[in-house]
Amino acid sequence: MEKSLTELRSKEFTALSELRDREWNKIIKNSKWCNFILNGEYDRRFYAIYLIETYHYVQHNPKHQALVATRFESMPSNYMKFCYEHAEEEAGHEMMAFHDLSNLGVTQDQDETNMPLPLSSTETFIGYLYRISKVGNPLRRLGYSFWAEDSYQYIQTLMQSVIEKLELNNKHTTFLVSHAAIDEDHAAEIENMIQKYCKTEDDWSSVQDVLITSLKLQSEMLDDIVEEYLKLQSDSSTRYSHLINQ
Repeated sequence: MEKSLTELRSKEFTALSELRDREWNKIIKNSKWCNFILNGEYDRRFYAIYLIETYHYVQHNPKHQALVATRFESMPSNYMKFCYEHAEEEAGHEMMAFHDLSNLGVTQDQDETNMPLPLSSTETFIGYLYRISKVGNPLRRLGYSFWAEDSYQYIQTLMQSVIEKLELNNKHTTFLVSHAAIDEDHAAEIENMIQKYCKTEDDWSSVQDVLITSLKLQSEMLDDIVEEYLKLQSDSSTRYSHLINQ
């Protein structure tokens, strides 16, 4: 019985990994933002907009991660402990994005108190993550972490294209590069949590649904970043008009 359960979990986890591959491949092939990074013309202001929107959503990650553990529903104590510990480890990661923004040379007197408000798609992404952390299967937020903590294998070519095109160095890429090393350990923890605690059909389907939806919402946010940058190029952006073209 134990062997068959282990085999079932292994099969479900393989299916989840393959789903993540398919969803990423669709985004890389069809999304506006991927095509723009590889084929478009942009300057450091485009990267700055990305960093600002990233700052906005990343600062909420530890909050909705911890929210999972505060729920009334019964959950394994070790999973609850993981939620709190992971939230603590994620706290402050938005400052990596702010550090990179500050070193980019496209802002004047930019600090945490006068950041532009997040785009609507960024707010939608943030709101969704709070929602799935508060209601539904307590395990389902793992679907977000499963791709978010292990995304660099899919976007390495895109990252390198941005770095080369904009002549970025280490002081500009703390979030993209240094953060990746931190996420390697987190990715292993997420995989362990999924394989250890996802047991029922609802567990697996809930994780799958959140994987698909959260990845889609982040991609839509990145598409909107492209649109906002194009507005800036045509002098029609009010949200990001303070950015300086270098």
